[in-house]
Amino acid sequence: MELKQVTQGQEEKEQDHPLHNPLISAYKMETSYFLVVVLAPLTRQRSFNNVPQPHAILYYSQRTSKGGLLISEATGVSDTAQGYPFTPGIWTKEQVEAWKPIVDAVHAKGGIFFCQIWHVGRVSNQVTASQHVDWFGTFES
Repeated sequence: MELKQVTQGQEEKEQDHPLHNPLISAYKMETSYFLVVVLAPLTRQRSFNNVPQPHAILYYSQRTSKGGLLISEATGVSDTAQGYPFTPGIWTKEQVEAWKPIVDAVHAKGGIFFCQIWHVGRVSNQVTASQHVDWFGTFES
């Protein structure tokens, strides 16, 4: 298998294609400084109603350094993608707005934030999508 370098002209043609999808396209990260620290993603399960909470601003900003890459905790792409309680999502406007101050805090300290999107596959089901699970594992309607 041979790897070919993508030229800027080819890259621009791909972006102009009607079927271009940025979620599955190569990402070229340009930065003027060297990445020295990477925060591995963690599933924290501290989001209520799949909305990231304000305490996440402190959590991520405390772990930020100039040039550091922070990969978010697993973030659901839809209500049917959820399989675990208290995990954040990014499919509603409220969720997107809740992520903004978190990302802003990371950027303010010179860090780079990358949202790890997920779908739990077969783990997702109607129970986890339509009901909330408390910390003791009992279901509430």
